[in-house]
Amino acid sequence: MDTCTPETISPPTGANAGVARRVPGALPRPRLLIVGPVLTPPLGGVQHIIDMQLHSSLAREFELHVVDTSKRQLRWAVENPTWETPLNFVRHFSRLVRQLIRVRPDVALVHASSSLSFLRDWVFMATARLAGAKVICHYHGALYARFPSGETRSGRAIGRLLMSAAQRVIVLGPTYQQEMGRAWKRDDLVWAPNMADIGLFRDMSGETPAPWLPRGDRAVLFVGRLSAPKGIYDLFDAVPRVIERHPEARFVLVGVAESDAMEPVIRAEAEGRGIAPRITFLGSLEGRNKAAAFVTSQMIVVPSWTEGFPIVIPEAMAAGLPVIATAVGAIPDFVKDGEDGFLIAPKDPRMLADRICRLLDDEGLRRRISERVRARALREFAIEVGCGKVKEVINDVLGSTPTTIPEFRGRR
Repeated sequence: MDTCTPETISPPTGANAGVARRVPGALPRPRLLIVGPVLTPPLGGVQHIIDMQLHSSLAREFELHVVDTSKRQLRWAVENPTWETPLNFVRHFSRLVRQLIRVRPDVALVHASSSLSFLRDWVFMATARLAGAKVICHYHGALYARFPSGETRSGRAIGRLLMSAAQRVIVLGPTYQQEMGRAWKRDDLVWAPNMADIGLFRDMSGETPAPWLPRGDRAVLFVGRLSAPKGIYDLFDAVPRVIERHPEARFVLVGVAESDAMEPVIRAEAEGRGIAPRITFLGSLEGRNKAAAFVTSQMIVVPSWTEGFPIVIPEAMAAGLPVIATAVGAIPDFVKDGEDGFLIAPKDPRMLADRICRLLDDEGLRRRISERVRARALREFAIEVGCGKVKEVINDVLGSTPTTIPEFRGRR
């Protein structure tokens, strides 16, 4: 990962994320307060994005401070309110208020997702704005979201109201820029893609040891929550069709189920279908261990029913993996069918199996796609590319420079 040079200020860490250290004699820099979950396992896409922002050129351009909104859960669970929800809100809101008083940030960058937690994020944005900070919402939500929904009149009205707390809004891709802008009646939305730590994947070769991969097996990789909405059962349906044609195919699953109770259910399902011998469950992996699973695989599959733009796609491209993904959310903005891999319909295991077999059948095609996506990852999904677009928006709200709407290059 890109790291700060010795002259830069290390971003704060920890629950309260205190004031960043100032370099003696340095000119004052704009104070940027980043609000969102920081690195607490298991790591989701938003945590990774924030970590990359903290270790990017943003740390050189701005004086960084953090409000950590992590719940320190042990699983990528679907977020539902519990008895702990109000306690978490009080704790996080207290952290925000302390930082607003102590730091007096020029800009607050609030990372928000589509769920009821957006109400909490709206309170954070409104509070930061009342405290005198310029507010940017880095919105990781998707068009399909039930809240704030862009598909109903009331949902659009609620979205307009809540998003009015932010001077600028960053979304995941050009389709979201257009559709959310229309729903919220805003023409100032910009988009910045999810990023990948290119160096982490480039520093590892396909010869990296993979003890989970027997000699002669060819890995088909899945990374994410092991749940029905992520398409895990659709993948299970596709497995027999694939191994009938390619008995050397091994399905490597990186991730955990939604709960401890569901973990044995998922594994029992594989056993009951008779496909367990061709499936390897690696659990949650991070860092070089996760990168090793990528670089030793032939492709990645993302059979989700709904998505925004999952970070595993830029990561897969950085590792040179063709992508087989459902054409949902912002994925079609960045994955071109037949060139970066294949787009498929949700809940279509037959189509999923066919596209996996096409890549296993044609090594020349797989290699051509691999070379293309490696080049695209460096050009479009590197940390400094994504953070550079965020930096443009920050400078714009500060009145430093006009924001240039990011050029869309995903279809090339």
